[in-house]
Amino acid sequence: MNMAIIIGLMVLGVIFVLLELFFLPGISVASIIGLCCFGAAIYLSYTLYGALAGTIALGLVLVICGIAIWLFFRSKALDKMALTTEIDSNVADKRNKVQVGSRGICLSRLAPMGKVLIDGESFEAKSEGDMIDECCQVEVIAADQFQIVVKQIINS
Repeated sequence: MNMAIIIGLMVLGVIFVLLELFFLPGISVASIIGLCCFGAAIYLSYTLYGALAGTIALGLVLVICGIAIWLFFRSKALDKMALTTEIDSNVADKRNKVQVGSRGICLSRLAPMGKVLIDGESFEAKSEGDMIDECCQVEVIAADQFQIVVKQIINS
């Protein structure tokens, strides 16, 4: 009866470890339960049958875990979990195309960032401080590689 309990704990440990490896990646309840089953089987082997049986149970648990991990890596399960999508798009380079003094119109409200249309192209721009409403005319007062600063043109 005691040997059946030890073997049953080892089988449960293997089931929980395989469940953890193949279905529940990461350290979760299944791995903790599996390790506890292995530990209980080894402890019972040492206490009920002595040092030789306990050492055999320990070796058996290590071999079973090694085989389970080997099967996990051979099953290509990691390939199914890995992100393999390649990004083949690119971003249009709009740097240095806008000159100071260029005029345009706000496509969205600048509070303080928003979209402006300058020379037929849409850019993200920053107002010089105040909010600028949509459809207002703006003038570029500063432009570097990464940022366009505009001010509102007030028609008199």
